[in-house]
Amino acid sequence: MSNHTSETPSKSAREPLAPAGRGKRPAAKRRHLAAVALTMATALTAAACGSSGGSTDATKGPVTLTFWVKSPFPDSKVLLDLWNKQHPDIHIKLDVVSASGNTIPQAKLLLDVKAGREPDVATFDTEYLPQFVTTGSVLNLNTVSGGNASSLGSNFESWAWSTVHVGDGLYGLPIDAGPLNLYYRKDIFAKYHLKVPTTMAEYVQVAETLHKKDPSVYLADFPTNDASVFTAMSWANGAKPFQVKGNSWVVDIAGKESLTVANTMQKLLDDKAVLTLPHFSSEWSQDYNTGKIASWMSAAWAPGPLKSFAPKTAGKWAVAPMPQWTPGVASSGSWGGSSAVVFKKTKYPKQALEFAKFLTTNQQAWSDYWIPKITIYPTNIKAQKSAALSKPDSFFGGQKIYDTISASNHTVAHDFNYGPVANEWFTTEQNYLSQAVNGKMTLAEALQQTQKSVVAYMRKQGLSVEAP
Repeated sequence: MSNHTSETPSKSAREPLAPAGRGKRPAAKRRHLAAVALTMATALTAAACGSSGGSTDATKGPVTLTFWVKSPFPDSKVLLDLWNKQHPDIHIKLDVVSASGNTIPQAKLLLDVKAGREPDVATFDTEYLPQFVTTGSVLNLNTVSGGNASSLGSNFESWAWSTVHVGDGLYGLPIDAGPLNLYYRKDIFAKYHLKVPTTMAEYVQVAETLHKKDPSVYLADFPTNDASVFTAMSWANGAKPFQVKGNSWVVDIAGKESLTVANTMQKLLDDKAVLTLPHFSSEWSQDYNTGKIASWMSAAWAPGPLKSFAPKTAGKWAVAPMPQWTPGVASSGSWGGSSAVVFKKTKYPKQALEFAKFLTTNQQAWSDYWIPKITIYPTNIKAQKSAALSKPDSFFGGQKIYDTISASNHTVAHDFNYGPVANEWFTTEQNYLSQAVNGKMTLAEALQQTQKSVVAYMRKQGLSVEAP
């Protein structure tokens, strides 16, 4: 359940969406946001993260929890039947929200929160978690009496566990991870005598060499509709776009590490050595299916979609680690990944936390549903050892691809922060990157413009911001 539809991706281009709540806010709201910013920079107080409206969880008979999830969510009966067998007195009302694009589902949920329509439990993209915390609507799981949520940390990949914390508060349980890898066409590499790149410098050389040898083939696509893969590449290079300093957010979207990524990709754009098609568009999918694009720098969830939109290429693929920015230093970033979150408004915080635990740690849920139905890579350490992840994959010529994916997962940096306005950040950067691809500015200038816009937006929301 990745950020970018690890299940069956939308075939349409992803449209930008202005974030919920944009515009001038009342002074009281601005003061609230400033207060929340302080709690995110320090240990969160009980007032800021108290449990769900004083509910005692004293219940008689069955209870019902609303479970919000973005589409597609295929064969959900498999998952819910397993839950129902184990918890017959806790019914789940499934709310599958149909929305394409990266920011749109989360924006819809933000609107639901603003209107007081939030569910009991939701799974959404982890990068938006701090933004939901700023609304004051997300339950600190550490405050659920008897839930022992903080003791669950040893169940998860350590870097993923860090992403569900804001300050000292635990605001979700991580589900899947999206470490970057290089999925590439073995046959095309062999035909043109190309070496699989191990560094980004080699990646650029391979892209230029391939397109020079055959102008009808490209190593990669630089998407015009998605800033997230660029962000993950920057993460792998050590970028820190958001950090907490005292009571403020330090925003450095155009830091030197991110600019290195921008300048590297700019060279490929200037040399016309990559395509610039929207991710998951029909033309983009067709170009993979016909061999016009020879690789995909993508996340752990990519094998599922790749098999769906490029079935004619079965058996011709392989997966390698993401080429490194610093030779000899293994480092990856994560594209996507989701978390299970409980909202304060729930009347049943204990039961909601129990469902969140089930979604993230139940091994049968992983082996019967998440891995085979949604094709995602778990943050849960036991699930990473599932037999379903150790089988040779015929689409990849019999390679045990999760050996490589697992190794990449262990190299994801621990100190990356998405900040409190991910919806605004991704939408803004996406728009500027699109302008850069169309020749209206450079990628470096796109990052600098994004920095200015996001800092201004945050200050308008009453958040304390420092910028380099």
